[in-house]
Amino acid sequence: MDLSTPAGLESLARTVAEQLGADHAEKDGDLGPVRVVYADGRTLELVPNRPRTRITVTAVLPEQAAAHAIEVKPITVAAQPRPRPGETQTKATARHTADHIRQRLLPAHTAALAELREHTAPQVATLQRADAALAGFLDHPRGGVAIADQTVRRPLGLTARCAVAWWHTLDGPSRAVAPFLADALRRAGLATTEPHASGYVFFAEPPAEESGTRFRIAPTAQGEGWDLVDEFTGACVCTYADQEWAQAIADSSNGEADAARRAAVASLDLPGLWSHLIDSSQFRQLATELATAGHMPYGLDDVDYTQTPGFLILEPGGIPGVARVARVLEPWGSIQPGSRLEAPEGEAERYDADLEAYAQLLTRPGRTAAVMPDGVQVTFNDPPTRT
Repeated sequence: MDLSTPAGLESLARTVAEQLGADHAEKDGDLGPVRVVYADGRTLELVPNRPRTRITVTAVLPEQAAAHAIEVKPITVAAQPRPRPGETQTKATARHTADHIRQRLLPAHTAALAELREHTAPQVATLQRADAALAGFLDHPRGGVAIADQTVRRPLGLTARCAVAWWHTLDGPSRAVAPFLADALRRAGLATTEPHASGYVFFAEPPAEESGTRFRIAPTAQGEGWDLVDEFTGACVCTYADQEWAQAIADSSNGEADAARRAAVASLDLPGLWSHLIDSSQFRQLATELATAGHMPYGLDDVDYTQTPGFLILEPGGIPGVARVARVLEPWGSIQPGSRLEAPEGEAERYDADLEAYAQLLTRPGRTAAVMPDGVQVTFNDPPTRT
């Protein structure tokens, strides 16, 4: 077996992968190491030592391991062990390498992953902070807040324990409420991850020192593709088929996270609210009440607003202490909500019913709600504050 060529090392890795029960072997470019990859994402790297008489095998650990001083020392094995009777040199090398990996490297790799899992598990204090932050989301017949410690499969063999919150309904986690749960958790100083098209919100204590690489991509733990992983929570945001596209999304996400940090805001945008109203606690409360009652906020990129109407809260110009709650259904209405008189045939009745539901829900002590041609007008007794 000629280990001086990438092809020779790759051939060895394939045979070693078969003997170890791994999923496959792969080459990292023309000059990079050859990897043995398990189905759960655990990865070993094989590199020949000069003058190609020995092989170094390294167990790859998640990036979080370095922060907790967790490491697995590489092992070195002979590239040309003595063959057994009737055994070729190629088979002897593969057998010898697999045996040493199985006996010397895999136990240490498993122990390191278990130790990291304990270090990254949600702490009781974090769950208590989240519970206090979400105490304002009062349970009612349509649902209530749920908080749990959930196991999530991650690449590199790390089964992460992540803290997660959601608005529980009989139909499952509510997609409508998730953004508002996440916003409340961030205002309590926690980092959050909102997986694409999901009602779950993962959360964790933010690191003491933030870097510019909060989001990274990793081979998906199941099947093919690339996961966009939030290093702060350990949760996956979305899975992409194309590696370059996934990396571009990661770069964009890191830029947005950095912009939010520099702006010192909990949310750069929040579905259902015009951007300059996000920091008003009273306007956020309107949106939260609508969402927890089952109404969909406008602005979620995974919702089809040609089928599902969304509410959008605006502030009429020159009228302090007044909010306009519009019903948006694309393409009619679009981002600038239209009035009932502009509704296409068949939509006017639905439009009226939704506005009546908005008005009934939002009429409470301290404010009044009235149905208008272009939405529901909510008048506060005390002007909204920015908090």
